[in-house]
Amino acid sequence: MLENAVLLELFKMILTHKMALRCMLAGLVIVITPISVYWYDKSQKVDTDAMLDVSVSIRTISHVRVDAVGDSVWAASGGSGILISKRSCEVLTNHHVVEDAAHIEVFPRQWPDVSGISASIINSNPRTDVAILRMSSCSGLGEALLGDSDQVSSGDEVYAVGNPLGLNPDSISRGIVSHTERFQNGGIPYLQTDANINHGNSGGALFSRNAEVIGMNTGLLATPGGHKFGIGYSLPINLVKKEIEALRAGTPRWGDAGIDDLVGVLTPDEASIFNVPDGHGALVVTEDPDRGPALGKLYEMDVIYKINNLKVKDGDQAKRLISSYDPGDRVSFSLIRRGEPIEVDIMLADGWQSADLPGAEYYDGYLGLSLEMWDDDRHDVRFDSPVITHVKSLGPSHLAHITSSQKTIMGNGSVAIPVQLSVKTITGVVVAGSYYPIKDIVELEQKVHGAYIANKPVLLEIESWGRTKPLNLREPLQRKKTTFHKITPSVADAPPPSPAITGRFDAVALHR
Repeated sequence: MLENAVLLELFKMILTHKMALRCMLAGLVIVITPISVYWYDKSQKVDTDAMLDVSVSIRTISHVRVDAVGDSVWAASGGSGILISKRSCEVLTNHHVVEDAAHIEVFPRQWPDVSGISASIINSNPRTDVAILRMSSCSGLGEALLGDSDQVSSGDEVYAVGNPLGLNPDSISRGIVSHTERFQNGGIPYLQTDANINHGNSGGALFSRNAEVIGMNTGLLATPGGHKFGIGYSLPINLVKKEIEALRAGTPRWGDAGIDDLVGVLTPDEASIFNVPDGHGALVVTEDPDRGPALGKLYEMDVIYKINNLKVKDGDQAKRLISSYDPGDRVSFSLIRRGEPIEVDIMLADGWQSADLPGAEYYDGYLGLSLEMWDDDRHDVRFDSPVITHVKSLGPSHLAHITSSQKTIMGNGSVAIPVQLSVKTITGVVVAGSYYPIKDIVELEQKVHGAYIANKPVLLEIESWGRTKPLNLREPLQRKKTTFHKITPSVADAPPPSPAITGRFDAVALHR
């Protein structure tokens, strides 16, 4: 009996310890589970803030030009960019975003002001479509972590950041890499993605899950009518890194034979009909070059099948091959001319001849505008305020995004009829908190002169007039909307010498 009692007590102790152990294990599970879930969620969460903090929107305005009917015309545009240096305030973007820009503004994430941070172009390359900008200030901003695009594979998750359509800054979309080497215009190998890329995303970053930049968004696949297919293209960041160093070092240069627009592409089957050796693709010259390095060297119906003894595969590969050489290099072209193989050496030219952009346009007064009074019932409307007839390039009004009245010429049989498409009038001005209606040019100049002397900005009230159908001359111009534009009045530098006066001095010197 005693032995049974001892065994019973021992059994009870074991059961008690098992229950305690189970309770302890259950408690550990209760404690550890939420901690594990928290760290798992944290490890899986994508840090989109890190992506958005190093992304910017870019706004540009083009130089003012005078069109065929004498109106001043300019365009507002923009895109996206990537902060790549907080020390030198550098921003990376596409060349096509800023190529025609007269003025550039950069807007970091959640920028509070209507005006952005002014920026200038350090250098850009139209072949690779890469540009580097420098902001006038970048205090408090970070810089992006540039990844390794060689490690990217099809199926990798990616995030595209930018300002789609110029209306949605700090936007982000998710997708995957669908191809890692898709060749497009000029033979550049792009990353292909289904992450949503729209107009305005150009120059923005394509991020990996860990917020590293693996590409720069550059284009999208669309029909000529603008229908999109959900396919976007990004420059691989490794290619961009090389381009950054080259652009910091100086003007971009690459070889060019001057035949890009003068050749058609032949498949190996098609090329064989021209007696091109088996397996070679080819380029067929479609017309005689009339300028450039190929002038007098290549002729219509020449068939190029090797470049420096390397097979021609397709047009993009040939462009890449030619542009891999420097200007001044002699490159051998193996071709078939009238059925016979020959070799032609061509000295390559510089692939990019940069054009000098116009400077600031001289203006009288303080607004950089030409104004007229149209108070004679023209266009079936009487305008009782100054009409804007011209905007001066890089003047205060141009920088404030003010446009001029616009007209066109409409054909009516053999008769050309001038048509006023729109009219812009200045109907009021706000100075130091007070609003003043404007009835004539003298009154406007007096108010703006006072603001200039006091070093104060002004707010111009501008009425826009137009028709429901712009070319319906039976419909009178109607008031469409009223907008306000902040302007800081300023005076222009002294105008350049008159060409006529310079010519007279030259004539006198020659006569002596």
